[in-house]
Amino acid sequence: MNVLIARSKEECSSWTDAVVVIDVLRGATTACALLERGKRDVLLFNDAQQADAFLAHHADFEAFSDEPLSSAHADNSPYLASKSVARQPGLLLASTGCKAVWDVRRASVVLLGGFCNFYALAETLTSQPKDVLLIPAAMFGPGNEEEDLLCAEAFKDFIQGVGTPEIALGEFGNTMRMVEFHKNGPKTAEKDSRLAFKINGLPVVPQVTFAEDGAFAVCHPYGSPAHWLEVVKPAARQAPAAALAEAPAQRASVPEETPAQESAPTEGEAGTSLKSLFGGLAKSVKEEALSLKEKAAEAAADPKAVEAKSKLKGFFSDIVRSVKEEKKELEESLFQGAPRQSSEERSYTLNSDDPFDALMKQSSASADAPAQEAVSPAKPAASRQENSAREEAVQLAAPQAPQPVESVTLPGEVTFSGKSAGFEETKKKKKAIVLFSGGLDSTTCLYWALEHGYECEALTVSYGQRHDREVLAAQMIARNLGVKHHLITLNLPWLVSSSLVDKNQQIPDVALEDIPKEGIPSTYVPGRNLMFLSIAGSLLDAIGADAIIAGPNAIDFSGYPDCTPAFFKAAADALNRGTKMGVTEGIEVLAPLMRLSKTQIVQLAAKLKVPFELTWSCYAGGQKPCGHCDSCKLRAKGFEEAGVRDTSLD
Repeated sequence: MNVLIARSKEECSSWTDAVVVIDVLRGATTACALLERGKRDVLLFNDAQQADAFLAHHADFEAFSDEPLSSAHADNSPYLASKSVARQPGLLLASTGCKAVWDVRRASVVLLGGFCNFYALAETLTSQPKDVLLIPAAMFGPGNEEEDLLCAEAFKDFIQGVGTPEIALGEFGNTMRMVEFHKNGPKTAEKDSRLAFKINGLPVVPQVTFAEDGAFAVCHPYGSPAHWLEVVKPAARQAPAAALAEAPAQRASVPEETPAQESAPTEGEAGTSLKSLFGGLAKSVKEEALSLKEKAAEAAADPKAVEAKSKLKGFFSDIVRSVKEEKKELEESLFQGAPRQSSEERSYTLNSDDPFDALMKQSSASADAPAQEAVSPAKPAASRQENSAREEAVQLAAPQAPQPVESVTLPGEVTFSGKSAGFEETKKKKKAIVLFSGGLDSTTCLYWALEHGYECEALTVSYGQRHDREVLAAQMIARNLGVKHHLITLNLPWLVSSSLVDKNQQIPDVALEDIPKEGIPSTYVPGRNLMFLSIAGSLLDAIGADAIIAGPNAIDFSGYPDCTPAFFKAAADALNRGTKMGVTEGIEVLAPLMRLSKTQIVQLAAKLKVPFELTWSCYAGGQKPCGHCDSCKLRAKGFEEAGVRDTSLD
């Protein structure tokens, strides 16, 4: 999955994968508040006249709008929405947010988000199999609403493992936007901002489903059906304005099958028939109930009163059950559904410009006390780590050499990407350069890439390390897999500053619990991953590959600065700007192991059938691993905790 940020309205209108419309202070947070309040679903309108026409016939709807309406309504306020009546249906007209929503009607999935549902939305996005476009709603409004863009960037960074929402809120606190909103915004501005900036305070993910003609949409919790849309769908297909005005207020599920013996009546005829029928039934039931109640009152003094009450209760239960069953049968025979038209597939052309290059930050005064309360984090770091480490089952395709497995748990996969949405459609087989040292991590990455359908070429760099055991291991594994192997030799004399190169230096022997507390160790090779990625980018450009796959890890590691998510994100940005493939098609830099512990890496490798006996991780070389270097200790820890035997020690 690639996460991109929209740079123009044209990109939004042509996008066909999943989208998230981010309207932090108003629309998205208001929608979350309405759904979190308990409303089954909320109708969205992009036109004030259509909203008025609907409300004229549906006075039971609570309306929230930041545009003038002739009908009774409240402001588009998250705070007011949080105080709404749970069982009363809702309607929302958000001028900026709805414009953005209507512009992405081609998208396969449309979600709404902000800081208020940050972690819930991030978890939903990681489950999406397709690319995701983040759309700051401010693009469709006249104001400078910096919070939308900051939130979009925070989502992207968080999913890629290089940032938190607190960082984005800190940046927002350095702008004048919050002060201006409190000063010139609605009366509920301070209370609205408290809800909008309470991280994951409204943990619901609104999904938007459009009527077929686009006259209105239904906002409902992600994964649940749009109940109200099913009621008005047939009539809305014939006459949108009239259908909405006359649509029944009661919601029901409408089957898609049409009876074969006769053509089904229209929605208007069916609605009138049902209304008449159930009106008569209701009247009959009320009359019978009144008669029975009178008789029960007369018999109140009778010793058999208790028995009469029991029979009365059973009678009404049977009547209600009978009415419901008959109503369901009539709906199934009278109404007919229609299949939704599939969206037209269209490729997306990547713009290589950084979305934050044009962001101008204003000097500002500090926000007042309510603003400070608004940006206080609502979720501890431990919970965030737990969310980021949530296990995700990945269905694997069988490669040529490794044995197929059922699934792989990979909670820590990170993709730093400039790949366009049309990537999957334009190429049947993806080609990747795998940085391959012959160690446990890089071998796991190679097997992972093959299982995920990549056509791989392995790249090993010999930079003068004190032994060649890893290089020999890489050659043997690549040969066994039938993978093309590139071996590049560098002669850079200054690399002797590292104890991995200079044999006269002693390799550190640090206690496991102190790794990497001792700081950057002497085994750090200056700019090693920077060189590796540059060489891999050159090879990728020469052969027309699509991705670079590497095995850095930021959990159980020695503290090398070029193994962090921030470094790989910056390197991926540079590769997408400085290579032909990057600027024309976009490339991916994948780090499947970035957020995995060594234990999880061993578990993944075991499921992928990695030949542990062929891999080499020890810094010292020799016939057997030394057991004292950082690499040996972290590897041993991973195998022990995973309960897997390390066959390289046999």
